[in-house]
Amino acid sequence: MKELKQQPQTMDHIGIHQIIFDRSEWVTLWGFKVEKGKKVRMDYITDFDILNKLLRLSGEEGDRIQMLLVEELENGTGKPSAVNLDKVLGHPAFFNQCLLEVSSTWSKNEKGDLVRDKKCLSLDAVYPLLEKRQQTLSQHTRYRQTLLECEELLAKAYALYLGYQELDMDEETALKMADLEDDLKFKMAYFAWKMNHKAA
Repeated sequence: MKELKQQPQTMDHIGIHQIIFDRSEWVTLWGFKVEKGKKVRMDYITDFDILNKLLRLSGEEGDRIQMLLVEELENGTGKPSAVNLDKVLGHPAFFNQCLLEVSSTWSKNEKGDLVRDKKCLSLDAVYPLLEKRQQTLSQHTRYRQTLLECEELLAKAYALYLGYQELDMDEETALKMADLEDDLKFKMAYFAWKMNHKAA
């Protein structure tokens, strides 16, 4: 479905009602985009790596959704499995802390011609939305805040890695899913996690 992409677009505010997945690497997100302050129905296709990055960059709600997915995986995926965020959270999940790169998806019509799907986008990349940081903070405070945020993200990544290992995932897959394949990043995540546990 990604063969005939148009130029990538960017957006920074989407909502998701349900996350649909099976044993493949692909995930479907049923939701909407926010356009001129209004909700417009839009679904998204992505893979687990990009979904994990989106959730990691989306604060406490993203962490909660990540844990819901881990629990669903632990119970065994169906054909397919679904996490209904409206039901679990009481509302759709809003993602407005990231810059999302999206492109068109394509499907065949009755004649066998490829046509653009106007109700589904491919979610291709996720980036931190750095400009959302408060510009009024002093430079020293911003540096300290950034350091604390990095430590927190690293600790959560290590905790996620441990969670995947408890699901009997092999080492390589657990490291990839937690985005800790880099040796230095893994060590930093371990120490951040250890410090958090000592503080607790």
